[in-house]
Amino acid sequence: MGFKSKLQNIKDCAINSMIYNEYYNGNLDDNLVYLESRDGLDFTGNIFRIVEELSTGEYGNLKINVHAKPHVVDKIKALQKNYNLKIDKIITKEAIATKTLEKAKYIFTDSGIRPKYVKKEGQIFINTWHGTPLKLMGKDNIAEEHRLGNVQHPLLSSDYLIFPNNYMMNKMLKAYMIEKIFPGKILLAGYPKNTVFFTGSELKQKLNLFDFEIFVYMPTFRGILMDRDDEVQKQDVEKYLRQLDSQLKDNQILFAKLHVLNESLIDFSQFDHIKSFPVGYETYDVLNMADVLITDYSSVFFDFANTKRKIILFNYDEEDYISYRGFYFDLDELPFPKVQTVDDLIIELNSQKDYDDSEFLKKFCTYDNSNATKNICKTIFNGEKVCKMRYVKNKNPNILIFAGALYKFGITSSLFNLLNNLDRKNYNFFITFKQWEENILENHEEIFQSIPKGVEVLPIRFNLTPTVREKIDYNKYYLSNEDMDCPKSLYNLFKRSFVKQFGNVDWDMVIDFDGYNHDETLMFSLSGFKSSIWVHNDMIQEIKTKGNQNRNILRESYSHADNVCIVSPSLLNPTSQISGRDDNIKVVHNLNDYESVFIKAEECLKINENTNVYNNDIFEVLKKDSFKFINIGRFSPEKGHIRLIKAFNRFCNDFPDSQLIIIGGYGVLYEDICNLIDSIEYGKNITLINNISNPMPILKECDLFISSSFYEGWAMVLMEADILNIPIISTDIEATREMGDYAGHIVENSEEGILQGMHDFINGNVVCKNSNFEYYNQNAISEFNQLLD
Repeated sequence: MGFKSKLQNIKDCAINSMIYNEYYNGNLDDNLVYLESRDGLDFTGNIFRIVEELSTGEYGNLKINVHAKPHVVDKIKALQKNYNLKIDKIITKEAIATKTLEKAKYIFTDSGIRPKYVKKEGQIFINTWHGTPLKLMGKDNIAEEHRLGNVQHPLLSSDYLIFPNNYMMNKMLKAYMIEKIFPGKILLAGYPKNTVFFTGSELKQKLNLFDFEIFVYMPTFRGILMDRDDEVQKQDVEKYLRQLDSQLKDNQILFAKLHVLNESLIDFSQFDHIKSFPVGYETYDVLNMADVLITDYSSVFFDFANTKRKIILFNYDEEDYISYRGFYFDLDELPFPKVQTVDDLIIELNSQKDYDDSEFLKKFCTYDNSNATKNICKTIFNGEKVCKMRYVKNKNPNILIFAGALYKFGITSSLFNLLNNLDRKNYNFFITFKQWEENILENHEEIFQSIPKGVEVLPIRFNLTPTVREKIDYNKYYLSNEDMDCPKSLYNLFKRSFVKQFGNVDWDMVIDFDGYNHDETLMFSLSGFKSSIWVHNDMIQEIKTKGNQNRNILRESYSHADNVCIVSPSLLNPTSQISGRDDNIKVVHNLNDYESVFIKAEECLKINENTNVYNNDIFEVLKKDSFKFINIGRFSPEKGHIRLIKAFNRFCNDFPDSQLIIIGGYGVLYEDICNLIDSIEYGKNITLINNISNPMPILKECDLFISSSFYEGWAMVLMEADILNIPIISTDIEATREMGDYAGHIVENSEEGILQGMHDFINGNVVCKNSNFEYYNQNAISEFNQLLD
């Protein structure tokens, strides 16, 4: 870490100290209301209307604090003047905003919230969101599915969610996978921002525009979504505006509300009939002047429909746009006229409304009304029961599982095998992962497709945010090579981090199934909920051979967890040596999803885009009429690939046409293994495959599976080979002895032993065991279910 990075790290920790001192030691201010709109990037819509209502005399005791980025301050001050808003403080600094959040009794947002905020007991958090969705969102939007946590966190922290219709409520709860666990109240109260559409336009009179026919153009921004630069989009918009301007009548005015990045690039003085939105007025007050709304894919038409005035969809680039961003329904299902040219748009502008939108209004404007803002404020601040209220009703136990980075190797397979065989109707299972992990960013679409049906996702969106004291203790604890008790400050850090990630949800159990990530292991074991930690390997050997674990952290986590789940009896001794106790250690075997193995083995071999095949064409290798041996396991020291390759090289002296295929994924030895292959006599007979989603079509074509590991937990791949009737040889280690027949023909734990095992196979001494996997799985499921009892 360079000097600048270290300095920034120190500053961040100092800011965290200020924020979390308020969190732990400060009292809530019962009269303080914190509000932010669009993450502080605007001041509009529902948040504006809430502030407007709170500025009336009825709420004069409240202190209104608004967070906004510096460039929004002038807009707020102009609105404050024109609407006589009572705003006590505009906060532009992120740290001060977060500290204020930790003081405020009431919190309003229409999107996210400050990332370092941790909700305090007694706070009332209201999320209004900002519009009924036409475009896919959350898990339904493949491009953003792995970033669900950015929205889930503020939703799950909310005491109230506000919706204008049942359609939006259902879409949002499902798209963000919270329909089973949202712990707050749902107000079907209508949107505050839409109350303006139930009154006449005072602004039209104020601006003396009664003699004009008013049109409003509010298109969707395309730049970021469609990777189009600002200049290209500016040219497109400006071209259409010029064509429109030349055909509008003298008694017609079109107000254009463009994205700020486009609006700032366009000179509106060049037009005779087209103007930018007047400054100092709320967007929907301007929109309420309109006789006709022109839009495309913006959710604004759901809101403006309340006026029952005409809406035109100018969808000139629908095919292009939808290729980047899908819709929940086809535009043809909407009652509004759709045009693709300016000439057709002009015809519609000069024509009367001639469509029936009554069904649309019933479905999408169900709860909008003139008193929505008043009723919401009465409900929240006065406790009056004037809003229709609903709750999420789901009595199933909630189980949260940390799944690591979801690499294509044994732990991920074991987790998905388990979930595929569990009772997903009577339990709510959620998996979580760090959404910034490289594997998640690069392969999220494939990963999400492989998650068992009925299992939801709650990604972790934050790294730790330690105070100065916590950072000092964290570094000392993590770097210590001596036995050391966990500093009490870290209890605060990890408990707070869990709350920051997962909001108000009550969990019946939290599971660290990965067992290798220090921060998440501690965060789950210290969460305050019933916890289980999985141990997939001999962690003493992991410390000795790879140095990727910290004995202090494992001891703290294992000793605090309600259950430490080892996947093989062979792991009892090393795990208890670390923990210092064995009363909470349970054997929970990994499941074998044998039906999926059969199905995957029958699929055509597919080389993924991110798959690297080294040294040979695998399709040609599989065609060869020669012995084909295979090993599947990540390229890590414990897998024994180097001694396997050396033994195979010697075997080829007698059988020079033999082939060895090694399929791996994440691991530090890949380059070293490539170099070894290049240096030996029969290296050309060895094929490496790095990162393939389905290795089963390759496995089923091989003659012998070789497990060359120095140590293992419970090697599921041996069972997968047995399912496909592939004979197995395994090195003699405690785990394979525990596996019995599942480990096949056990040989000496050495290069010589592996070589002998190859010859044993040639001599007919290695046969497939054909084990009873149904019986095995029943026992494994029973072991897991006992944890939940």
